[in-house]
Amino acid sequence: MAGERLLRAVLSFYREEADDLARLEPLLSCRLSRGWSALRIDCSDRLHLEQINELVPLLRAPLDALQLVRQIRLMAPGVPDRIYPVRVPQLHDGQASTAE
Repeated sequence: MAGERLLRAVLSFYREEADDLARLEPLLSCRLSRGWSALRIDCSDRLHLEQINELVPLLRAPLDALQLVRQIRLMAPGVPDRIYPVRVPQLHDGQASTAE
């Protein structure tokens, strides 16, 4: 239930951005759940995980605004988990780090 609410919140965040909203469509076939500090996204397979992996930058802004999780954890059968921080550390010059 909490995962469904988070998904609705993310989609709502982009409700006026049709292109971004369309890009998020692969999330609809994931199972989302929230733990103590992470949003867990269960993907069906490696290919699906790769699609969702490309969406991590889009997920960060609404999840950071909600401040309900600190990490995004992508999971799929037979694939090592991928864990990303919701808030990307800032460099000294004020630009976001590109390392993921």
